[in-house]
Amino acid sequence: MRVALYTRVSTEDQAREGFSLEVQRTYLLQYAKNFGWDVFCSMSGRDVYMDDGYSGGNMDRPALQRLLFDARNKQFDLVLVYKQDRLSRRLKDLLGLLEEIDSLGVGYKSATEPFDTTSSAGKMAIQMLGSCAEFERNRLVERVFPGMVVGVKRGHWQGARYAPYGYRYNKEAKKLEVHPEEAKIVKEIFSMYINGKSTSQIAGHYYMLGIPSRQGGKFYTKFISDILKNKVYLGMLVWNKRRYDTKIKTKNGEGKGYCYIKNDPSKIIEVPNTHEPIISQREFDEASTLLKRNRTNGIVRFRNNVYHLSGILKCNECGGNYRGMTHIVNHRTKMRRPWYRCSSRGIRYIKCNNKSVTADAINKQVWDIVEVIRKNLHVLEELGDMIRLNASEPERVYMEQLEEKEALLKKNVEKQRAIYELFSEDKINMGLYKDRAELLSNEEKKLKQDIKAIHLKILDKRNSVNLVKATQDFLLRLRSTPESDNHQLDYLIKTFMRIVFKSITIQNQEIVKFELNEPWKTCYEEGMKWLKTNEKTTIQAIPEAKARRSYVCFCAPSDVR
Repeated sequence: MRVALYTRVSTEDQAREGFSLEVQRTYLLQYAKNFGWDVFCSMSGRDVYMDDGYSGGNMDRPALQRLLFDARNKQFDLVLVYKQDRLSRRLKDLLGLLEEIDSLGVGYKSATEPFDTTSSAGKMAIQMLGSCAEFERNRLVERVFPGMVVGVKRGHWQGARYAPYGYRYNKEAKKLEVHPEEAKIVKEIFSMYINGKSTSQIAGHYYMLGIPSRQGGKFYTKFISDILKNKVYLGMLVWNKRRYDTKIKTKNGEGKGYCYIKNDPSKIIEVPNTHEPIISQREFDEASTLLKRNRTNGIVRFRNNVYHLSGILKCNECGGNYRGMTHIVNHRTKMRRPWYRCSSRGIRYIKCNNKSVTADAINKQVWDIVEVIRKNLHVLEELGDMIRLNASEPERVYMEQLEEKEALLKKNVEKQRAIYELFSEDKINMGLYKDRAELLSNEEKKLKQDIKAIHLKILDKRNSVNLVKATQDFLLRLRSTPESDNHQLDYLIKTFMRIVFKSITIQNQEIVKFELNEPWKTCYEEGMKWLKTNEKTTIQAIPEAKARRSYVCFCAPSDVR
């Protein structure tokens, strides 16, 4: 029998009960060996599915999701855990997991809590243990929150690695420290705004200078506005401004599934003098007064969920995103038509002349691409085998390549150190040292580039597995959604577009290039091979279309044109 071993630990678990991952792993491997079971794990370089530092209070755990994916593909017969609360500390999640595992024909067993899940008494025992695990988690939450309050009052930053622009997080001191280069820009932003520049003009100033944000992107208006509103630049910590309301679900179930709402002002904690300030109180007050005076209350006029391609469409001219909007096409009936327009067209400091495109025109081109994938039935039927292969074999090949390149890089660094020692001891002359050092330095750069490329390939393979899981979830939701629920169907179509496409680039109302996620990229390529083989005469009959849009030669010219 093939068995999958699952281990999980959060910081609190390890500190409180000593449930280290190694303890769980060793115990489970010995347990499986005693019964003569074969251990299965599709995660590269591991023999167990391991979630390190993840809470049992939610399902957003990479190893758990990988285990469920493999269970759906019948890769093993039994899931074995050290204790039941390793799987989940929420009774609802636990029962849902056990129900799904059971429906897939996969067994479940806890190594330290023997019970029979096939009997009614065993199921009752599981529910009782699950209730105890949820009770313990709620107690943890009750203890953690006061600890965080005390930490804030001591000046400890609670945002971990997400430090505000202008600061860096000192892990040892648990406090924010000024980043000189970013702090200089923050001071400039306040100074320019106080002296009459708008947030848009300030963003344009840094855009023209080519100064990137911390993530490598461009400065934008909201980013400038958020800096001007943030009291952290006064040397103050402001905590508990927002919270997740577990009683209010989000409209489409995205993220954690709960609404992120503002807290009552009485619950917000402000602690002054916790770190070095960047600006003075006078500068902050002046900027706040100007922000209040200049604020215009924007109105959201139309639902965004009708724009199925928002977030995917890119401008070929400036690199910006295309966003959905509507125009009145009949003033008598007030009928509107949806369009997509480059977001840079509304920004004064960016010149972009790329044309807007109607939703109908671009949708036709996109669905033509999807149709090529859909018609390629023989590839779709083999999709399961291909994904299983992508989930295991190719990644192992890449891991071997990565180990080989890292070993070569290590040898290269040792050689550079050795040749420097020879030069410092006057055993070789300057000319010989420079020649050899240059060769080794170029080799080092090439190896680092190769290692980075392999990392990207591994990440792409792992993402393809997650995309298939997202596809399965999408299809399940699509089947369970009534046709009359237009809002939910709109959201599902948007989800589907993100599953299939990485990006779609537009120039003059036409698609000039697009990127597909795996395995849909393979399906499309196979479909194009079939089209080129069987419809060669059809393609040759329209040479103008081919010359102008050879990348989508299967599409007929748009009716809009």
